[in-house]
Amino acid sequence: MKTYKYLYSLLAAVALLFTAACSPDDYEMGAQDISKADLVEGKAFSITHDESNPNIVYLKTLLPDNYQVSWIEPQGRTQDRDVELHMPFPGTYNVLFGVDTRGGVVFGDTAHFTIDNFYAEFVNNELYNNLAGGVGNSKTWVPDNGQYGLASGEVSFGDPSVALGWNNFTPNWEPAPGDGGEANSKTSPFLKSTMTFNLINGANVQIHTVSNDGAETDESGTYQLDLDNYRLNLTDAKLLHEPGWEDREDAAGWAQNIRIVTLTDNQLRLAVLRNPNTSGEGEWWLVFNFVSKEYADNYHPSVNYKPILEDGWRDFVEPKTDKIVTYKLTGFDWYNNDETTSARNVSGVDPIDNLEDIQITLNSGDNTYSFTGPDGTSTSGSYTLDNDGIYTFTPALPTIALSKDGRAVLTTNSGQLRILSFSQAANCSSRTGALENITWGSREYDDQGNFYQYMGYKWSVVRAGVKKTYKAGLHFFDTGWTTQQSDDVYVVDGTDADYTFTINGSSAAPYGMYLDIEKILQDHPNCDVAIKDIKVDGQSIAFDDAVIDRVVGDAATTARRYILNPWGPTASDASKYVFNSSIAVTVSVKMDNGTPFVPASAKRHYAKRARR
Repeated sequence: MKTYKYLYSLLAAVALLFTAACSPDDYEMGAQDISKADLVEGKAFSITHDESNPNIVYLKTLLPDNYQVSWIEPQGRTQDRDVELHMPFPGTYNVLFGVDTRGGVVFGDTAHFTIDNFYAEFVNNELYNNLAGGVGNSKTWVPDNGQYGLASGEVSFGDPSVALGWNNFTPNWEPAPGDGGEANSKTSPFLKSTMTFNLINGANVQIHTVSNDGAETDESGTYQLDLDNYRLNLTDAKLLHEPGWEDREDAAGWAQNIRIVTLTDNQLRLAVLRNPNTSGEGEWWLVFNFVSKEYADNYHPSVNYKPILEDGWRDFVEPKTDKIVTYKLTGFDWYNNDETTSARNVSGVDPIDNLEDIQITLNSGDNTYSFTGPDGTSTSGSYTLDNDGIYTFTPALPTIALSKDGRAVLTTNSGQLRILSFSQAANCSSRTGALENITWGSREYDDQGNFYQYMGYKWSVVRAGVKKTYKAGLHFFDTGWTTQQSDDVYVVDGTDADYTFTINGSSAAPYGMYLDIEKILQDHPNCDVAIKDIKVDGQSIAFDDAVIDRVVGDAATTARRYILNPWGPTASDASKYVFNSSIAVTVSVKMDNGTPFVPASAKRHYAKRARR
C-alpha cells in the first residue's frame, strides 16, 4: 500500500535517529536470512525522483512481499513497502532501509538523495502559514497567561482515554492563573519566554526559555509538520515549557510526535503525553497553550465595561415598599468585562464552608448598610448607588477569602462594586419587592494595569417570614473529569417533602454522580434523603436505594447520596447513566428519621477504607 507522506524539514531533522537506529555489522541475535550487504540501493530498494517534479521522491522496496521492511527517512520511521516524500527544501538527505529477520531488524548502509531547489507549494498551506507566517517569514509565540481571552492559562489537562484530535480536545481541568503551575502566575518570568518558527531557507525553530528564577537559555533546531496527522516534530530543540515540568511531570517526548490540538493565526495548543515511568503518575495529556506575540502585544480588552441594565432596574434593586433588604452570599464566579458580563463558569474552586453566613443589609431609606462576615464580625456605614449601577460603600466592605484556596476574594475597588445582573422572584408580576438574586462585581487588573475581568459575588434576598432553606444540587462527572450539575434546589427547613434535580446535557462516559444537601446535618443530623426515582432521558431506571451510599460531603454538615460512586458499591452501574438529553433524580427529604443520616457501620467502613 502506498503511503503519502509530507516532509517539511531539513537533513538535521533525523540525523540523531540514524545514529541510534543503525544496526552493528556483527549480528548476535540468532540465525539471519539476510545480511547487511544484501540491503543496498538498486538491489533491495530504490530511490527515484519524480520526472515532472524532482522534489517528489519515491522510496520503493525491491524485495519479495514476504519480507517485512522498515524505513528511517527524513520524516521518521515507517514499515510501508513504498513511501512518497514531498521535499520542499534543497539539501542532501539520508535514508536507512532495513528488514525484520529472525534475529531482529537488519539495516543496510545509509543511502542519500539530493534536492536541488526549493518548492514552495509543499509548505503553502494554512497550518504552515499560521505556525510560521508563510514562506520567507517567521512567527513568534508566547505562553498564554490566561488574560487574552483564549485559554485560562499556560497549561490544560486532559484524560488520555478521551479522544484527542485536531480541534477536538475536551480538557478535564483548565487551571486559572496561579493554579496549574508557577507559570500560571501573572508575574512569572517564564511568561517572557518565546518560541519562534520560520520558513527562511528551511524550517527552523528557536526556543528562548526564561526560568522562574530569571535564568535564560536558548535552543536552535529544525521542525517538521505532519499535515495528515497534525503532528509537530522538533530536532535539536524541545517544546517550550516551564522548566519545572522536567522534574515534576516529565512528558514522553518533548520533541517528537507532539500533538497539534489547535492552530489558528492567534492561538497554538500543543499536547504531550505524561510519562508514568518518569513522572511517578499515570499517563495524562499536558496541553501547553500559546498565543502569537503580535496578538499578545496588541491585545486590549473590550473597552465597553458597562453592563447593560434593563430600564427601571432601580425599582427592583431599591423597591419603594421594602426599604430594608437583607442579602446572603450564595456563590461567586469570574465574569467577562464586556457588556454581556457573562460568567466564565470556573470550576474546581471550593467555597468556604460558611459562605452563606456572609450577609449584608441595605437600607435605601437612609442609605446605610450593615455587613456581617463569616465569623460574625460586623461592619456598618453608608452607601450610594449611582445611575450606572455602582455602589460606593463608606467605609469599604472588608476583604474576605471566599474559597478554601484563597483564590476567590470578596473585595471592593476603593469601596465600589458594580451591579452585573439581577433576577426577579418566580411568579412575581409586580416590580415592587420582586428582587430575588443580584450579582455585584469588583474589577480585576493585570500587571500592566489593564482591566480584564470581574470577580462576581452572587447574593440572594432574605425575606422576613420565609423559612430557612438548604442549598442542594445534583453533580455528575465523566471519566475525563468533565463535570455537569443541576440548577440549585432549596430544601425547606422543617418540612418533609419531595424534590427533583435535573441535569440537562449528555455524556457517553459516566463515572460518578452524587446529590448534596448543604448544611442540613448541622440542624438535622438524623435526616434522611431517600431516592424515589431516577430518570435517564425521561425513562425511569432500576436502582436499589439500600446500596447507594449515604455519606458526609466535602463539608461535615453536607448530606450526600453517592448515586454512582466509582469507588463504592455502585461503580459497576456506570453504563446505566449514559444519557443524551437529561438525568433527573427525585428524592424524599425527611427532617428526622430517628437515626443518624450516616449509619455507624458506614462511618466505620469509610474510615477503614481511608486508612488503606
